[in-house]
Amino acid sequence: MEDTILYFMCPDNKKASGGVKQIYRQVDILNKNGFNAYVLHKKKGFRANWFLNNTKIKYNPTIFRNLKYQIKKQKNDSLFLKLIFNINTFLDNFLSSTNRDLDKNGILIIPEIYGAFVDSIEPNIKKVIFNQNCYYTFNNYSIDYFFKNQTVLATIIASIDGKNYLDFTYPSSINYRIRLGIDKNIFNYGAIKKKQIAFMPRKLNEDVIQIINILKSRNSLNDWKLIPIDKKSENEVAQILKESLIFLSFNYREGFGLPPAEAMACGCFVIGYAGRGGEEYFKPEFSSKVEDRNIVEFVKQIEFSISEYEKKAENLLIKGKIASDFILDEYSLENENNDIIKVWTDILL
Repeated sequence: MEDTILYFMCPDNKKASGGVKQIYRQVDILNKNGFNAYVLHKKKGFRANWFLNNTKIKYNPTIFRNLKYQIKKQKNDSLFLKLIFNINTFLDNFLSSTNRDLDKNGILIIPEIYGAFVDSIEPNIKKVIFNQNCYYTFNNYSIDYFFKNQTVLATIIASIDGKNYLDFTYPSSINYRIRLGIDKNIFNYGAIKKKQIAFMPRKLNEDVIQIINILKSRNSLNDWKLIPIDKKSENEVAQILKESLIFLSFNYREGFGLPPAEAMACGCFVIGYAGRGGEEYFKPEFSSKVEDRNIVEFVKQIEFSISEYEKKAENLLIKGKIASDFILDEYSLENENNDIIKVWTDILL
C-alpha cells in the first residue's frame, strides 16, 4: 500500500467547507492505516486552517493551472483563447512530464466538481473520483461534451442516493459508497433542552425567510426562540444543537448533508428537506421530512411539533434520543474508517 502514492486534489478554500474537510479526513485515515496519501493543493504553503489538522500535503500548481485553462476553454470558444489555451497546455504538459513531485505510478483523486476534465488532467496517471455530491457531477459540462473515462479506476461516493445516481449514470463503472463519520466527542446527545429552534440561514435563504416570517405572522412561536447558526466554530455549533429541541433542515440536492445528521446526533428533532442524500437517515420515527420547497407544509410541521411538545414534552425528547443513538451508531468514526480502508484496499488490489 505504501508503494502507491494517493494524491487528493483539493481547492485552496480559505473559508470553511465540508467537502474540503472530508478530503483531509480521508487522507488522515489512509495514512493512519498504512497507505501513502497526500492532499494536493495549488499554492505552496497553503493549508486549510479553519479546523485543526496535521494532514500531509503536497503542492502542484501545474495541475491546477491546467485545470483553470480547461475551465476557461469550456466557457469561451474564441480563437484567441483557444490559441492561449493550446500554448499553455503544451507548457503544462511539458512541465508535468518533468515534475518529480507527482509520481507517474501514483493515483490522482479528483473531486466531482472537476470531473468534466478528468481525461485532460494528467492524462497518463490513473484516477479515482471522490464524489461528495452526485448533483455536481455534471458541473462544467455542456450538452455536447462527454469524457471518455479511460483512466478512472473507480468513484467513491458519500451516500446511498449518490451511489444509486452513479450506478444508473455509469452502469459499467466501479462505484463505492462510504459512510461519513460524526465525531461523538463533539456532536453528542444533549439531555437539557431549551425551547429553541436552530437553523443554518445560508442554504436556501429564500425559504428560510418565508418560513420564519410565516411563523411570526401566525404567532406560532410564542416563547420559542429561533437560533441562526452562522460563522460558528464546530464546538459552538455542537453546543447550540445540544441545547435545541428542533433543527430545521434546508438540505437541497445534497450528496449527504451533514448538518441535519449532526443535529440528530445532538438530540434535535429535525424538520425539513432531506435533500436526496439525507433520505437514508431521515427516518419517520425520529424526524419529519418535508417535500422539497413545500413552504406551507414545512410551517405546518413546525407548528405540529411545537404543539406536540407543549402537550407532552417527552414525546419529542424521546424522538431526539432515538435519533442520536441511530446517527452515532450508523455514522461513527469507526464505520467511516472501516469503509475507507475497505474501499481503498479493493481499488489497489
